[in-house]
Amino acid sequence: MKGQWSGQFKGTNNGRANLNIDERRNEYSGVAYFFDDNVQLSALVVHFEIKKKDLENGNGVCKSSWINPLQPGSFTETSWENVKAFYPNTTFPKTIEIKFEYNDFSLSISAKTDVNTEVIGTLSRSELSQPSNLSAREMTWEQYKSFILLNENEYVYRGQNEPWKLQTSFHRRGRYDLTRYQQEDIPQLHRALSARTHHVFDLSNSLENGAFLNLAQHHGYPTPLLDWTHSPYVAAFFAFRNITKEQGESDDKKCARIYVFNADEWRKSFIQNQNMLTGQQHLSVIDLLAIENSRMVPQQATTTVTNVADIESFIQTFEQMTGKEFLQVIDIPWSERVNVVRELKLMGLTAGSLFPGLDGTCEELKEKMFD
Repeated sequence: MKGQWSGQFKGTNNGRANLNIDERRNEYSGVAYFFDDNVQLSALVVHFEIKKKDLENGNGVCKSSWINPLQPGSFTETSWENVKAFYPNTTFPKTIEIKFEYNDFSLSISAKTDVNTEVIGTLSRSELSQPSNLSAREMTWEQYKSFILLNENEYVYRGQNEPWKLQTSFHRRGRYDLTRYQQEDIPQLHRALSARTHHVFDLSNSLENGAFLNLAQHHGYPTPLLDWTHSPYVAAFFAFRNITKEQGESDDKKCARIYVFNADEWRKSFIQNQNMLTGQQHLSVIDLLAIENSRMVPQQATTTVTNVADIESFIQTFEQMTGKEFLQVIDIPWSERVNVVRELKLMGLTAGSLFPGLDGTCEELKEKMFD
């Protein structure tokens, strides 16, 4: 049942629902966002929990009193008192009962509030287990370099060993409820890292909060951030990182993948929202401060923050809506690994330069001595 689910609902109200559900030891917990087609009515957020023992053959019912409106514009959770001026004729519900009917392919919900509003809907889950379905252009290393030189746009790049779907490390670890992440994970992480950093991050400051998440991301902690670089050559380093010389010589079918994202045009086309707790699904490009993070500058790093599990499908939807191309995909065969690594070394792009410190130095010397 865990995952990110979305679809239409109908009943006394019509609109769209997004559910983010985590699996815990004894229960499923999550957050549901209901966006009404009638803009005169408030969007709602509901936090819920249902015990696994209460789900019988995928069917179960839970009741929640943690139900709040979303702030118009930002779609962040707020109180009824803060938004009642926008909705003067609305009676706000205090409790909601949600019935779930789940199978491997769909999640049907019916929800009824204490103010006699009732909706039903069947939702579909973001499919993340399958490989990327984007159409890629296969290039040699020489063709990739020519592509870079002929390109006149300001793109950002991301390199991966294989054609995995674009998703954040947070979603890749099977987590979806960012409210739980903010309330449970981040305070523990902040306490632990504050003992090891010279700077104590003020998480109430949006700039420092972003820098803190980025620092954690660069040291392996799952976040809703996705790393990109302004350098197509740094992206190539990450695309071929951890591919051994033996693998490059023995596997002529596999390809390293480089995503090319027109972040500048994306920013111009869509409102950017750095708040990961907004109910509105978004992908936002942000430039973060490099506090305590010596890796950001040599990696020429930039970042996207998102509450979307399937980033590729999300971008494709907006490409179809606008007729614009935001994302390109380039595959370079693993067999090009020797040429790529050699040239990147000549450019000074090594683990030692991109990961200042002991880890990067050891990785670079391992590459040198054991390749």
